[in-house]
Amino acid sequence: MKALIGFEKEFKIISNNLIKEKLNNSVLISGNKGIGKYFFITKIIEEYINLKVNSDQIDHHLTLLNNNSHPNIKILKKKIEDKTGKVKNNISIDQIRELNNFFIETSVIENFPKFIIIDSADDLNVSSSNALLKILEEPKKNTYFFLLSHNPSSLLLTIKSRCLKLHLSSHNFNNFENILISNNLSYDDEILKLLFDITNGSPGLSLEYNIDTIKGQFDELKNSLIDSGVFSDTNNYLIDTFANFENEKLNIYLSLIKFILVVFKKVKLGINIKDIYLSKSVLDIENLSNEISLEIIDNKFDYLINNENDLFTFNLDKKFFMINFFATR
Repeated sequence: MKALIGFEKEFKIISNNLIKEKLNNSVLISGNKGIGKYFFITKIIEEYINLKVNSDQIDHHLTLLNNNSHPNIKILKKKIEDKTGKVKNNISIDQIRELNNFFIETSVIENFPKFIIIDSADDLNVSSSNALLKILEEPKKNTYFFLLSHNPSSLLLTIKSRCLKLHLSSHNFNNFENILISNNLSYDDEILKLLFDITNGSPGLSLEYNIDTIKGQFDELKNSLIDSGVFSDTNNYLIDTFANFENEKLNIYLSLIKFILVVFKKVKLGINIKDIYLSKSVLDIENLSNEISLEIIDNKFDYLINNENDLFTFNLDKKFFMINFFATR
């Protein structure tokens, strides 16, 4: 497997306690989306295998781990609808209940712990959260839960109280670049800096953007925000483009719009963005800031915050949503 880049201190804390069998049965790992929380856990388990498994069995265990087929590792994430082929909105209560079968299954690997990775715990609904809480309240011997979260404030307080909490901070630029290089990805310097800025140093999130179009899309978006014409050619193009996005992709681009609005606001408040951002495309927002008022910035940002959850929860009309956004003044 690839080497872990960053999080060395956090890795030692979790790994050492796991090896010594002193680790809490439930660990909540938080950090920005795409920062590498899942990879971090796989490296923890890999380290356990290298240090605790008989030498003649290590390669076999690592192969199972890399193929996501290890019998003692359960990964819980949102399932795909059979009929539509779309990803479900939540991790269901049935998925949590199925863990009981996983617990009682006799391991073919003697003394090897059972690991449950919930990726992400943010996708639990009320029913599945409560079902998980009941399990965490009665921890099984030699069983470890790793709950990954981009937004730990959304989780039940009673779940968080049962967990050891570990936060993974954003990568610095060098680590961000090296992680992408380790995945055989190479970018133009300006594109690399733009991706670093808009993802807050999250390599996984940067992969969601098309490197051939992201700079053009970013420039179109920042110019559209200062365009007073709701149905200008640029805005019409963006409205139609976003209306055809799947929910997850649209959510990523709405986050990009919020990022641009935040940068505009920082400039309006007199914050020197040159101390924060690296990309010329982001720094150019300072030159456009006189074209938009602080009131419009706040109103547009509030529109997204107050309405985007309903957009995805109730599958509202995306085109109408974007028209209203551009019309917000």
